[in-house]
Amino acid sequence: CGIVVETDGDRVVSIRGDVDDAFSRGHICPKAVALGDVHADPDRLRMPMVRDGENWSEVGWEHAFDLVASRITGIQATHGGDAVAVYAGNPTVHSLGASMFYPEFVRALGTKNRFSATSVDQLPHHLAAVTMFGHPLLIPIPDIDHTDHLLIFGANPAVSNGSLMTAPDVVKRIKAIRSRGGSVVLIDPRRTETAALATAHHFVRP
Repeated sequence: CGIVVETDGDRVVSIRGDVDDAFSRGHICPKAVALGDVHADPDRLRMPMVRDGENWSEVGWEHAFDLVASRITGIQATHGGDAVAVYAGNPTVHSLGASMFYPEFVRALGTKNRFSATSVDQLPHHLAAVTMFGHPLLIPIPDIDHTDHLLIFGANPAVSNGSLMTAPDVVKRIKAIRSRGGSVVLIDPRRTETAALATAHHFVRP
């Protein structure tokens, strides 16, 4: 979502939704509001830290990279390539550098133990996309602003904000479907936050 950040030197004065953003239209989520707190948190790590028993100490970046490289190669030499696992979070896809070099880095590690936010969140979407359209990233995005009937299976967009659906302020968008005479049907074993927005909620036995 588009945000406006006001600063005074290195201090964040305010963070608010950008009303001029054509996509998010001023909507802002708790993650964005908390960016200032994260930035100024006195416990935030700003340098690599090395543990020696119960003690921690700051080290330089070159030393940290050398240490990590030696430990990884040592572990893999002793226990095999799969003794190392990799986890990548959502921010990877928002970084050009990470997007470019992460695949090469993982291939160089040679481990089959690769996990990511995708692993626990959206792999079924990618499987459906590659099966139907030939590529895992050709994921159709529903045109929620122009639909008359929204059928939701087991998702909770009121909390996830739509995830891959990519619809900032999805609660307002769902309410808009009903206000223009459309219907929202939820199929879910649990009475979720989205259930409160739905025209009908059909329970299924989990």
